[in-house]
Amino acid sequence: MYKYSFLVFHSGYQDFLKDIRKIGVVHINDKIKEPTPEMQDLFRHLTEVSKAIQKLEMIEPEATEKKPELKTGEAVFNRLKEIEKEGEHNHHQMQQLEKERKQLVPWGDFDWKMIEKLQKQGVEIRFMSCPIRKFEPEWEEDFYIKVIKDWEGYRYFVKLEKTDKENEENGFEEISGADELILPNHSISQLDAEIKKLKTEADELRHELHRIAYFCIPLLEEYYQAIEQQLSEKNALLQTSEEVEGKVKMLEGWVPETKKEELDNYLEENKILYTADQPSDDEEKVPILLKNNRFAKLYEIIGKLYELPNHKELDLVPFFAPFYMMFFGFSLGDAGYGLVIIGLAEYMKRKMPNLRSVMKLAQLLGLATVIFGILTGTFFGIDLINSQIPWLENIKEYMVDTDELFNLAIILGVIQILFGMVLKVINISRVKGFMYSLSTIGWLILIIGLGAVIGLKTVGTLDEQTASVAQYVVLGVAGVFILVLNNPKRNILMNIGAGLWDVYNMATSLLGDILSYIRLFALGVSSAILGMVFNNMAMSMKPDNVIFGPLVMIIILVIGHGITIFMSGLGAFVHPIRLTFVEFYKNAGFTGGGKPYKPFAEPASKISE
Repeated sequence: MYKYSFLVFHSGYQDFLKDIRKIGVVHINDKIKEPTPEMQDLFRHLTEVSKAIQKLEMIEPEATEKKPELKTGEAVFNRLKEIEKEGEHNHHQMQQLEKERKQLVPWGDFDWKMIEKLQKQGVEIRFMSCPIRKFEPEWEEDFYIKVIKDWEGYRYFVKLEKTDKENEENGFEEISGADELILPNHSISQLDAEIKKLKTEADELRHELHRIAYFCIPLLEEYYQAIEQQLSEKNALLQTSEEVEGKVKMLEGWVPETKKEELDNYLEENKILYTADQPSDDEEKVPILLKNNRFAKLYEIIGKLYELPNHKELDLVPFFAPFYMMFFGFSLGDAGYGLVIIGLAEYMKRKMPNLRSVMKLAQLLGLATVIFGILTGTFFGIDLINSQIPWLENIKEYMVDTDELFNLAIILGVIQILFGMVLKVINISRVKGFMYSLSTIGWLILIIGLGAVIGLKTVGTLDEQTASVAQYVVLGVAGVFILVLNNPKRNILMNIGAGLWDVYNMATSLLGDILSYIRLFALGVSSAILGMVFNNMAMSMKPDNVIFGPLVMIIILVIGHGITIFMSGLGAFVHPIRLTFVEFYKNAGFTGGGKPYKPFAEPASKISE
């Protein structure tokens, strides 16, 4: 990255911003962090549009020739808000009508006009209810009562009275235990008609939403890009400082080395004053543009779950990618499950093209699972090593048993940790200088040297005396690097103290780091056991019936292995990430803290035009 500072005369500043936006390589340096109120409103609106796009993408598109009459993304967004508001209003109305209908159900479908007619004739009908057990049969003899219906533990009845209520003057008393009801002023038929109308309107809104999902997502995406463009323009103006009493505008930004040629040509042609310098060692938050090959690029999504590297250190994505793929296959470790993952990912690639890179990654992980499944002899929970399959006999000698699998997990852990320490040497050399990496080199000499001596001694290549001398040489050289030469700017006593502390930290953490890789073995074994359990369950629980027996067995196998793939796949995804971000990143001396490179540019659709 190169840090640019532009000095532009105020009258030509707007044209300058348009030009560098068209070139699209300058990441504007955010010196002022607090956005303006107008920018905050745009941020909120951008979030709303993003959520609208996500909701539309989750809706099954409805292919139809009836295209919505929406010409712009803003019109689409506003219509979506209206549909949402209308839908909520419709839902609340329907809930209210359903509640009113439920109140009327015990009374049946009667006509309120008849009730009003009776009232005009001097007869008042009071709708009443009480618990069935409290209803007194004498009431029907003493009062003008008509029982309508018993419903959910209550007796519903009507009581007829004269409108002038002369009976109260004759000593009439309210029926004890009965409650007067206030009913909606509608009949069930009217409510049903209203509910049907609301359902029709809801269906129309839903169909319109499906049509919008089919036709209008591109318009909404263009609108999203337009808002982003407004934000970037306002941010460019916010980050602009004024010099020479406002006559000169100054802007700072970052440009990748691989993309600066076109910008430099433009600046020279237009005689714009600028400086371009590489970032200093103490520069913070330099934007990062990752540059990886096709294989490693798929794993960037995993690396971004942690942090981007800072501008001074190595990008570790291409270095952990092969290990992550290997660890996933090790953890899931079933060839059948790997084939399922590959097949599902291929289907999703065609169904959801926007997830193509993620599905490619899933297919690679599925391939690793197939390879480790073959290596361990596991296929949908079937133990191929102990199965009597004639054509597999010649292959079984290349398969690994449980003990060998445990050792393999430890060996892979040691290899990755040592590889991380090699990368740490390179990282420190890049950032501080080679002399600062001598302590890490000392640890590499100690671990690899002692391992080699012990190994050669075990196989008989070295005798006792030679092995003893070799051990002392390794210890001496490593000790000098670790205890004496760990920091070229400190005196020897300070280095020895710091080296002893380093020895304590390494001794307590290195063994724990290596043992963490046993989780690969545990996950692989548990996945195989789960698959085997469901196989045994399917065989033992199937009915002794020619038709239903195989059917039940297939259902148990599909459900059981589906659960196993989900649970074991989740573990196979998460735990290798943990090994990468904790054990590998720590031993590689990863610092992180970089921010993504986001150039001030026109939307992709305009650039392509």
